Amino acid sequence: MSSSASSGNGATAAGDLLEEDVLTRRRLGRGLYDLGASPFTSSPSKPQELSLVKDEAAAPFPRPVVVCVTSGKGGTGKSVLTSNLAVHLAASGLKVIAVDADMGLANLHLLLGLQPRRTVMEVIEGGATIDDIAESGPIGVRLAGGGSGRPEMADLHPSRLRRLVAAVDAVGERADVVLVDTGAGIGRSTTSFLYAIEEILVVTSPDLTAMTDGYAVIKNVVRNNRSARVFVVVNRAQSAVEGLEVFGRIDRVCQRFLERRLFYLGHVLNDPRVTTSVAARVPILLNQPAAPASACLRGVGRALLLEIDQRLAGTMADGRAGATHAARFEPDRGPECA
Repeated sequence: MSSSASSGNGATAAGDLLEEDVLTRRRLGRGLYDLGASPFTSSPSKPQELSLVKDEAAAPFPRPVVVCVTSGKGGTGKSVLTSNLAVHLAASGLKVIAVDADMGLANLHLLLGLQPRRTVMEVIEGGATIDDIAESGPIGVRLAGGGSGRPEMADLHPSRLRRLVAAVDAVGERADVVLVDTGAGIGRSTTSFLYAIEEILVVTSPDLTAMTDGYAVIKNVVRNNRSARVFVVVNRAQSAVEGLEVFGRIDRVCQRFLERRLFYLGHVLNDPRVTTSVAARVPILLNQPAAPASACLRGVGRALLLEIDQRLAGTMADGRAGATHAARFEPDRGPECA
């Protein structure tokens, strides 16, 4: 599918995607290095208390909010989550750039229905910026594609990786939010981002190996990036209850051994329609907006927007001392996502 076709599908589905949300462009402007710790409230404000006004003009900021989406092992659905979060945030009125930093095994372009002509290698090898290579996709999402099938990209020299990290930080007002889709695990190309970015979203699943490897990633982040806030999404959950249980297990281990509490963004139900949307190369939020997984993804997107809003408003607390936000999710509501 071409990028123009994807954009067309996005335009028609934007209304369905937003539903009754009154989300708008946010006044965002934090980058990789200038996010300081601030107090955190244990009970977040209700959406209507945030005074969101649709189509509000947002003043440009020199740096976007950068969120690193990662996982402990492959197959957790990390890239599917990244592509759909990018679509949700863009449909909410934000300028979004997705960066495929899964070195050598990039596939984010497939999930967005794009065939990028340029890749991050042009940034790494010198000269190009993220803005130069980013190509337009669904709902206005811009993708900085990664290289696929190039073994040398899996073992880049640290200086070249630093060049890419710096390029993400230099995006400036051309984006409100940058989502960096890393490779799985704790290889050098992944930790280059994990140790530099302060908003880390770890995707796991109820599978024991996914939880164990997810904890290993979190442990490395906590030890090497003390100012990072770590968010968790449980993918392929059978119910809201299972999502909370999986999160609770990881959170308790982190409290016990790392003295750090995590922040829960929600779960995504195990839904065969996700596989169908991947095969169609269209994010499920656009391909099947009424699917159970789509409802969950919208919930995760709203939770992420709320966290970003609170972070910039100075009401979020440091994750080492604050309570998690799991309490706002109601497991007795059944498996359907809000």
